Amino acid sequence: MTSLWLYLHILLLVFWVGTDVGVFIAARWSERTALSIETRQTVLQLGMVLDRLPRSALTLIMPSGCQLANASGWLNLSDSVLGGMWAFAAIWLVILWRGFLSPDPTVQEQSAKINWGLNLILALGVSAIGIYLLTSTTTPDWLALKILAVGAIFCAGVALDLFFKPAVDIFLALGSNPDDAELNAAYQRALSPVYIAVLAIYAFALIAAALGVFK
Repeated sequence: MTSLWLYLHILLLVFWVGTDVGVFIAARWSERTALSIETRQTVLQLGMVLDRLPRSALTLIMPSGCQLANASGWLNLSDSVLGGMWAFAAIWLVILWRGFLSPDPTVQEQSAKINWGLNLILALGVSAIGIYLLTSTTTPDWLALKILAVGAIFCAGVALDLFFKPAVDIFLALGSNPDDAELNAAYQRALSPVYIAVLAIYAFALIAAALGVFK
């Protein structure tokens, strides 16, 4: 079973970071004023579709990682705790995909707000658990640091969603004024902190992966 959980954990990392690179590139291309606004809209829309995969993978990273740590003897979690983590992840996935697939903007907005709230809860909770494991238990330092890195990823995800909303609002305004230089400049400025948050996610994901591999 250890090999199975390791395989799943690696696949989630690949889908998470790999597809998120596509989202990053789509956002960069949406800035290109040389392209028609229709092309820019299509590119950004494609990026938002790709974004469904890393968001889905993120919900499963913690339960799959804990299953792997448990099977390897690094953690000692009960079946009920692990089952609860998988149930939480499953509910989160349903909420996410309900928003992704619904044509109703109200449902989409509700799903996005719930997702942001769950990200915030995980950001605080996982970071606190990582600190506790690092300072108050005999858990291997590399594992505690890996959990801290995952907590940092959730924190960066919370910031990313906060930064991205103003950029989207500006981009929507560009739909009727695609040649407005001030609006285009404002859109580029609004995306700058988004890119920083995305790069932070990549960095923490690579750190977490390295801690698992080079332990």
